[in-house]
Amino acid sequence: MQPIVNGLQEDYSDDITFVSLNAKDGDEGETLFLSLGLPGHPSIVIYTPEGEEVYRQFGIMDESTLINAIDASLLE
Repeated sequence: MQPIVNGLQEDYSDDITFVSLNAKDGDEGETLFLSLGLPGHPSIVIYTPEGEEVYRQFGIMDESTLINAIDASLLE
């Protein structure tokens, strides 16, 4: 997932902010992972600028699925 996300980060850098956290870091990433009740990793969660969650997916996904989710969130 990381190579896909890194490529999309470059493509969408003017529109959205990407945050990548480690669910097993014993710190912020793990705390957030647990507080969101994510079932495993990789997990993708997309929020609007106002903080509203608009997309959540667990597991490996293909690039086109992630692009569609990002594009849909930009229309919200």
